[in-house]
Amino acid sequence: MTADVIDMHFHVGLLGDRFPEWGSLSSWYRRQLQFKAFLIYTRVDEDELCDTKMMEKTLESSTMDGVVCLALDPVYDEQGHRREDRSHMWVDNEYVLHLRRELPNRVLLGASVHPYDPNFEDRVRTYVDKGAVLLKWLPSAQGINLADERTRDALVKLATIGPGGGPLPLLLHAGPEYAIPPWDIRVKPYDFLSWGRLDWFRNLFHRPRWLKPDTETLNANLKHALDQGTTIIFAHCGLFYFFPWGFLGRIFEHSDFKSVRDYLHAYPATSTSGGRCFADCSAFATPFRETQFGVVAKLPKESLLFGSDFPTPVFELSADLEEAWRDFKAMLKGDFERIIVPQDNLLDVNHRELSIAFPNHKMFTNFKRHVWPGGLPVSGTHDIPSG
Repeated sequence: MTADVIDMHFHVGLLGDRFPEWGSLSSWYRRQLQFKAFLIYTRVDEDELCDTKMMEKTLESSTMDGVVCLALDPVYDEQGHRREDRSHMWVDNEYVLHLRRELPNRVLLGASVHPYDPNFEDRVRTYVDKGAVLLKWLPSAQGINLADERTRDALVKLATIGPGGGPLPLLLHAGPEYAIPPWDIRVKPYDFLSWGRLDWFRNLFHRPRWLKPDTETLNANLKHALDQGTTIIFAHCGLFYFFPWGFLGRIFEHSDFKSVRDYLHAYPATSTSGGRCFADCSAFATPFRETQFGVVAKLPKESLLFGSDFPTPVFELSADLEEAWRDFKAMLKGDFERIIVPQDNLLDVNHRELSIAFPNHKMFTNFKRHVWPGGLPVSGTHDIPSG
């Protein structure tokens, strides 16, 4: 393992049975196929699922030097009121701090504070003081309109709210999202940076119809904040997930890859003045996104970051005949999950697969080098009392 490899995109979740003040999953979401798939990859039986049996095992057994565990603030309505009842999933920052106390040499705080919260600035400063290394937004799930004036103001504040008056990086989802449902299906395009004729065409057949994003204003907001010095990380390079087949694929699925690529070139990761843009390669070890490895490899190497997007499925793309035979023998013994779920720690499998696909790439150490050079906090620093 290369030194200073940090998985900067790791989701955590809570049922809310033991820690209801720290998060929950809606009953509707727990019935959905994607949630059941996540359980398979976390190796947790549904009848044994509880707040103490979701993420810790994967974190503990990984060889990563650090893992950024992501909180997710609940929905805030137009009036700025916190609406946990509208959220299919939310995870409080305090739970990630709890995980960090349990694994102080592994966990980094990926905080989440909604830009509509009237106390946005104070809350962000609180978690910066407690060691937050980035802020996470997933617009469709949280009800964040990037074209909103409050979002623009929050983006600008992130330019100077980090340690020493520097930026606190924003990890912003870009492109289609399937893992965490939108709070209202109509706001699914809140995650989009662009909108074209094919989006308009798809929307004709969608019921209820999506709300068309104000792409002119939202991109103006992003660029305004970047010009003030904000750092933005675009998740998944804005790529599609399921449909890699050229024009046919674009008919069925939105992609923001071109928009992300333009941001990476306009706001270089190595810039010493103004804002910077990065894109992460999380949820990449899949047969669909593998088709795009060539175009991703052409992006500026300093601008790419390594992550897993756990518990999103990871595939052993490089599996040889020996590995296939081991999986086949395991299947004959009744271990059917081995057909799709690698036997090793999924974070390590993800690192291995991307290391094969992108040998000696800078993405694996860029987070420590360019985004958060402070690394893991000293044991005991920023700790809060046990809850």
